[in-house]
Amino acid sequence: MSPEDSSTGLVDALGLARAPGLVAAVGGGGKSSLLFALAECLPGRVVLTTTTRIFAAQMSRAAAVCTTADEGWQKQLETFDGNLLVVGRVEGERAGGVPPDLPAQWLARPRVDWVVVEADGSRMLPVKAPADHEPVVPEQTSLLVCVVGIDALADPIERVAHRPERVADITGLAPSQHLTPEALGRLLTSPQGGLKGAPHDARVAVLINKVETSAQRDAAHSIAEWVLRESRVERVAIGALLGDLRAGWEIRSR
Repeated sequence: MSPEDSSTGLVDALGLARAPGLVAAVGGGGKSSLLFALAECLPGRVVLTTTTRIFAAQMSRAAAVCTTADEGWQKQLETFDGNLLVVGRVEGERAGGVPPDLPAQWLARPRVDWVVVEADGSRMLPVKAPADHEPVVPEQTSLLVCVVGIDALADPIERVAHRPERVADITGLAPSQHLTPEALGRLLTSPQGGLKGAPHDARVAVLINKVETSAQRDAAHSIAEWVLRESRVERVAIGALLGDLRAGWEIRSR
């Protein structure tokens, strides 16, 4: 495993310098933050969406928003600039997802350079293991990003994980125990964990979020070492999505 430029930006850290692309985010610890961060950083016009659901309050972070319940919503795909968030019906505090076949159809449009999909839910917890019906990853995804917060190591599994019983089953730990970097690496690369639903032809990256201190960075390096034993994972990006998106990101690869 080799470290690369430790001051690269988020786009380069994820290998997204060249359009077009369909990016799907799964896991926990910052998927929505990644969605809107890529809207800010990716070159060209970006469609944002979810195949699950997001909080309606987050919709204001997009430059423009439409729902598939709106009459004539598809016309916005022909006229928007910057980024456009497309969601399903808004009910109360939640905005519903779109069918998983739609993102690839949008990417095929001449005015769309990128589509970024939040394809999983974690109830704002730093780590998760998916249920049988999760995640909802479009088959045409070109990059799958499995997101985890470094704070997943800070407390027992039962406090940091969404579906802690599934996390415990995959890692072999009790819900009352703390995740170790090795156990977290196994979870992120398990076919029942971070790689569940990964399309056969998709590139795979792991993003370790909320890394701000030297101790957290050391822990992230240990996680990356275990993650990169899995041949499907191309790279690990280490940084903080609420920090500088254009610098300060570290890439780990074989």
